[in-house]
Amino acid sequence: MQNMQAINEEYLRYWGLEHHPFLLAPDGHMMCVTGQYFECYERLKYAITTNKGGVLIASEDAGLGKTTMLLKLIEDMTADYGNNFRYAYIDHPTVTSDQMLAQITGMISGLKPSENKLENLAILKNALIAGKMEGGRNIIVIDEGQMLCEARSVLQELRALINLTHNGEYLHTFILSGQKALWDTLQEMPEFWQRLPVRYYFTPLRFEETRELIRYRLNKAGLDVAREIFLEDAIEMIHKYSKGLPRTIIAVADLALLNGYNDKTRKISFKEVSKAIGSMSGRGESMPYVVSEKKEETGESSPRAAEIFSSVRNGGFTPLEYTSRNPGRNFFDTVQFMKPVIAILLIITFIFIGAIGYRMVSPPKDPQPSTVIIKEVANPEPAKKPAVENPPAQNAEEAGKTEQSSAQPPLDSGPQKDVIDSFREEAKKRRESNRYAEVTVDAANVRSAPDLESARILTIVRGEKLPIIGEKSDADGMKWYKVNLYGSRTGWIASIVASANNK
Repeated sequence: MQNMQAINEEYLRYWGLEHHPFLLAPDGHMMCVTGQYFECYERLKYAITTNKGGVLIASEDAGLGKTTMLLKLIEDMTADYGNNFRYAYIDHPTVTSDQMLAQITGMISGLKPSENKLENLAILKNALIAGKMEGGRNIIVIDEGQMLCEARSVLQELRALINLTHNGEYLHTFILSGQKALWDTLQEMPEFWQRLPVRYYFTPLRFEETRELIRYRLNKAGLDVAREIFLEDAIEMIHKYSKGLPRTIIAVADLALLNGYNDKTRKISFKEVSKAIGSMSGRGESMPYVVSEKKEETGESSPRAAEIFSSVRNGGFTPLEYTSRNPGRNFFDTVQFMKPVIAILLIITFIFIGAIGYRMVSPPKDPQPSTVIIKEVANPEPAKKPAVENPPAQNAEEAGKTEQSSAQPPLDSGPQKDVIDSFREEAKKRRESNRYAEVTVDAANVRSAPDLESARILTIVRGEKLPIIGEKSDADGMKWYKVNLYGSRTGWIASIVASANNK
């Protein structure tokens, strides 16, 4: 055990981490709340603060982060409301309706539930009213709801649970989460569907979101924000194999880091990710998904062909080497493999020899009488117009204007000069900038304009530094810093989440 702990500490120290970035267990602290997750999180908080009653969260497939999002919500609500926040979280709902009610009652009230359903309803309602009167919030969360698709009686019990009200307001926010089957089932139950006015549907991540997820988790685990471990081709391979599912992304990235540590590399490349995918697929260090794609394209079904392609694709051996490494493959296998190549070479040789022989024995052809020879005739010079000795004043002025309009303006004059000067001035400001904005909160949004309502470009974490190339205040007097992101990309970050420091 001590030996394993020492290896674990050495592994983290090698990558400059404080704790593991890619553990599969749902962890709200490691949740990258950007893109669709930011929108879902905002809708959840909106439903809770405005007493909307019911919320539905569904996803296209498993592993898209629903559970992690719910744990993140519970963690933040507990931090905001303390003891005045009460919640029930059911993650295995395959029970009877009475057992479900008893579980919820015990979690919300903190008391041992009764064996009587009516008594549990009374205890639950009193506990919800108490929490409401204290200025807190109550939520009931049912996760893995797709398990209830065939249990309509339990779903009906949960629907009735939403109707617990006091003084014309809902006593709690009911959150039901599950996969696509749950979404389809509830649409067939209009009496339930209508009681879930706030809904969100998760879809697989885009490539940019995959890259941001990996980067965010590494930074949260202690990696220096200025350091990049995963190369671009490695991230592309992870995204393609995972099909945008965060759980698979995390699993592959974790194994790739371990492979990089074992090989003592400083960057995670295509090689380390390929090994990780091979290990997860149970096929060693090969790339089974590449082989399967090759089969689909060429119609190959031979295991030998797939093995040869996989080896060559990985920089491995040739077909002749494959024969020498397998005792069962002899010289005749090699000849059988080379037959098509030899036949093609012989056909090309015969055609070439025949063409040369025909050329040598054929007499030269005389020009046919019908041949037309075209001579190049010089074009006669056009007659010159007599010059006008004394043109009128107005004609001279018009000629001057015509000559000026036809001339190409120089690059260092007019509008083009303004564009070039502006570009050079902007580049000079970036080079000479001796200030940077440092994030002072756990996560901060960089926006496209100095306005809280403007579009979010990306999210950065505490301690990350970006060069300041400008400042501006919005209509409310809040100061914004214009920062350089990467390349020529810029954005704006508010002074309430970042401080300006000198280098």
